[in-house]
Amino acid sequence: MDAIKNFFKKVNHRIFQSITSNTLVYNCCWEDPAIDRELLQLDHESHIVMLSSAGCNALDYLLDEPARIECVDINPAQNALLDFKRALFIDGDYGVLWKLFGRGRYSAVTPLYYYHLRALLKKPAQAFWDNHLDYFSPSAGSFYFRGTVGSVVHLIRKKLYHYGLQPHIESLLNATSLAEQRYYFGEIEPHLWTSFSRWFVNKNATMAMLGVPNGQKLMIDEDISGGLPAYIHQSLKQVFTDQPIAGNYFWRVYLTGAYTKKCCPNYLKKSNFRVIQNQMDNLKLHNASLIYFLTHHPGRYSHFVLLDHQDWQVAHHPEKVAQTWRLILQNAQAGARILFRSAAQRRYFLPNFVYEHLHFEDKKTQKLHAEDRVGTYGSTHLAIVDTPL
Repeated sequence: MDAIKNFFKKVNHRIFQSITSNTLVYNCCWEDPAIDRELLQLDHESHIVMLSSAGCNALDYLLDEPARIECVDINPAQNALLDFKRALFIDGDYGVLWKLFGRGRYSAVTPLYYYHLRALLKKPAQAFWDNHLDYFSPSAGSFYFRGTVGSVVHLIRKKLYHYGLQPHIESLLNATSLAEQRYYFGEIEPHLWTSFSRWFVNKNATMAMLGVPNGQKLMIDEDISGGLPAYIHQSLKQVFTDQPIAGNYFWRVYLTGAYTKKCCPNYLKKSNFRVIQNQMDNLKLHNASLIYFLTHHPGRYSHFVLLDHQDWQVAHHPEKVAQTWRLILQNAQAGARILFRSAAQRRYFLPNFVYEHLHFEDKKTQKLHAEDRVGTYGSTHLAIVDTPL
């Protein structure tokens, strides 16, 4: 038993090292940009600072033609992914973009990369993709089954298919009414909560690979009776039985390994290709922590998109939460909008001084949070800066 515990402890440590090293964790964004853009109200003067993640949402924001988006990520692999997508837009072939990130595989990726894309990438991205083009190999199944999140998702998916649930999953994703969705989810749900799956989701190593730090797991344990398994059960039920599934590309891609032309992120829609392509000069990538970026790139930014960044800091580095907020307030315009999410249902982790400088749009965020197609966060928050530092 001690050997097993030590094994998972080592795995957990190595996985979290990968978050700040050069291992791809997130192969697609897990925040709903439809909610984001309604809350952010971007325009031609917007100057945004955001965490890169997989880059899907940064590309989505470009449809509002903001003045500039600063994509910041401490993990070079995440910016390498966004840089790869950026190069595909610059190269100008929508069909290739769709094969790589719509279908998740492309047999001719190697010549494409070396003859068309590599020269368009920054050096850190070149170093990453020189060694990871196999992510798009048809033999791998799908790009969306690669990276740490994709690997765990693929394992869960194989388990569901082992139970013979593929027809039910396909019927669920193609359902045309909530009644249909509830029926097919009811067929699938009993197989989700075996003794193995409960053990699997409670392992810190599993959650680490899914990009869920231990501090975030502790937040869930405090808020939800039944802890993480109950939280996941509640999230899945909301997504698959209370909301139309037809446009939910977040869950489709992980259940099938691909998008469809009718169910995909905005950056993969052919009608948006030229608009986004024309905005590439306004997209800037920075391999740095948020604290480092704001310290070395001072300015008066109009928007900040923090994802669940603070959940990563609050358990072990609460001083960094305060440092981050001071830098945000020092670099924010009056009226700047700050968007973040959390596994927690309350904002108990914010430093007291921030409330002297901003207010929260709770009524609006609570309404939109209920409509979020991802459904895996406990809360969504929008702060408006009244008085910058």
